[in-house]
Order: sequence, then C-alpha cells, then structure tokens
Amino acid sequence: MPDTGFQPHPPKTPSLAMVIAIILLGGLGLFTRWPDPSNVLAPEGGRATFNNLVDFPQQYGQRFNSNFIFRDELIRLEYWTRYFVLRERVFPQVLVGSEDWLYYTGEGNLDYFQRVKPLSEGQIGQIKVDLVKIQQTLEADGIEFWLVVAPNKETIYPEYLPVGIKRADNPCWADQITESLAGTSVQVLDLRPVLMQARETEQVYFKTDTHWNPLGARAAYEAILLALQPDFPILKPHLLDDFDQVTETESGDLAGLIHLKGEIHESFTALHARFEKPSRGLKNPPAGQMITIMPDEKLPKAVIFRDSFFNGLQPFTSEHFSRVVYVSDLQYDPQLVAEENPDVVILEVAERYLNRLMDVLPVVEE
Repeated sequence: MPDTGFQPHPPKTPSLAMVIAIILLGGLGLFTRWPDPSNVLAPEGGRATFNNLVDFPQQYGQRFNSNFIFRDELIRLEYWTRYFVLRERVFPQVLVGSEDWLYYTGEGNLDYFQRVKPLSEGQIGQIKVDLVKIQQTLEADGIEFWLVVAPNKETIYPEYLPVGIKRADNPCWADQITESLAGTSVQVLDLRPVLMQARETEQVYFKTDTHWNPLGARAAYEAILLALQPDFPILKPHLLDDFDQVTETESGDLAGLIHLKGEIHESFTALHARFEKPSRGLKNPPAGQMITIMPDEKLPKAVIFRDSFFNGLQPFTSEHFSRVVYVSDLQYDPQLVAEENPDVVILEVAERYLNRLMDVLPVVEE
C-alpha cells in the first residue's frame, strides 16, 4: 500500500485507577467462571469425550470466552475509555474523522477510497461481458435491466476523513465500470451525482453508520423511479413534501463495530409518510429474500439483487411494484428470474463491492 501520510496518534497511558479497575474485573472473571477442561470438547449440557488434542486449545479458548464473566462489559469499557477518555481515532474496522464522523475500513473500503488497486483490463472486460449477457438475455424476454451504483459514504463526505488520507491518481472502480459500459446497451444509474446534489441541502448519510440516512435513501429512490419512468409511466416517486420530517436519534453499525452502540448517538431526519402504504410483506419467504406485494396489478413486477444499501430503499420502492422480490445477493439468479417473470430486474451494488461483479453470473458446470 502506498504511503498515505496518515499516522495514528501514539497511544496514551491510561490512569492508574483505570488499570486497577480493569485488573480487578478481569481477575474476578478469570477465577469465577474458568471452564472445566474436561467439558471443553463436550456438547452443550453433555459429558466430555476428550479425544482431540489438536482442537483442544481452540475449543477451550472459545468456551472460556463464552463463560468469562464481565467479558462483554470489559470489552465495552476498553472501547469506551479509548473513545471518550483517550480520544483515540483508529479502531479495528473504524476510523474516527473530524466532528466524530465514523468511517468503515473493513472489506478494503479505505483502499477503495484511496484508489490503491484499480481493476485490471481483464477484470473490467469480464464484468462488461457478463452484464451485457444478462442484459441481452433479459431483453429477449421483454424484461428491462438496470445496474445501480450506490456511493460509499466517503465518496460523498470525504472532508470529514482524518487528515492525511490521500487518493492515488488511479481511476476508481465506479468510473472504470461505468465508462466501460457506456458503449453498450446496459443501462447504468450512477447515484454518485444524485447524492452529491442532495447533500447540498441536507445531510444524506449517517455519521455513525456506513449507509445513507432516510433523506439520502429517498433521493436515491426518486432517481431510480425516474430512470424507470420512461418505460413505466405509472411509477411516480413521492416527493419530500409527501413525508413528515421528524427528528430522531440513531446509533449505527459503525458504533456497534467499536462496541459503543447506544453510547454514540446522532440526530437524523426520519421520514413518516403522509399517505397510505398498502404494501405488505409475505410471511416466510425463501432464505435470503424479502417479498412485498401491492394490490394494484397495473404496477410492474421487479426482482432486485442488492446489498445492504437497499435496506433504506425498500420502504419506498415497495409501494410502486405489484410484486417485488429483494434478493440479498449480488449474484444473478436466472432461475429465480424465470420463475418470477418480472418487468424489470435491478442489480444494486455499493462502490466497495463493485469488484464482486466479476462473480455476478453463476458458474455453469459442464
């Protein structure tokens, strides 16, 4: 990785009282709940059969961790001290930026922002071929196909990142893929400009979460329906004025990653619909799916392959399709599409997952 110029602050020495408190709590946990070694390899509630010396250390450690009294409290105390007292800025999977904006560093997220490793020509070519194949197959069946790119938080709010995090001169994956598809029949909705415009008037991403907030999700939903509207004029997105804006509090997934969910809060604008919402979810859908239906059969049907960014969109989009199947997977499932026979298929993918489009088509065994 190239030198980014970012250097974490050196650790500060905790107070003597804090050290003593941690030692006392740890000692209490150690001597009150140390598991019986003879039962480490036994099923829960069963008698041990000690016959695997190789796995014993790992299994004993797992059992010890699950029985160590005050374990969760000690972890929470450590992170609370590091965040609120020592004011550390670097945590596993999380960076704390200015004004306490939290940024995700797992799954190569920060590497993507810094443009450390662009896609190769071979990777871009494979993605292009696969998406064109999907589009042509769906078009032959009269089904519309859209690729929707959801921007990472740091793409929309880079100014709050810790000082010294720089970008290389390489192109980003989103630019590489959208440019490669420009001369094809694949329809691409790049939501980066949409969210950049929306942030001019409202905060559109959570500070404590990796995802857009309701205002950002509504802007993305409106852009998706407007893109579909030429072929489906019945799709008319609800405007912001159709919702009551209510201030609520949130403690997002990034706060949870540093064991401070509930301790780190932010205010955000929730959107409460002023209109009737007749959509309903089907009970017991197949694993990895969510299915919603509307009573109006004139509305189109959809299958949406998505990642977690679509969680915020579902309450909006479900009101505009007679039936929509949300699939928590980026891999295209031709069998599901054939069974559903939708009017439109959407593949939504966040920037940091764009390299996974190389696996968008299932492997067909000869």
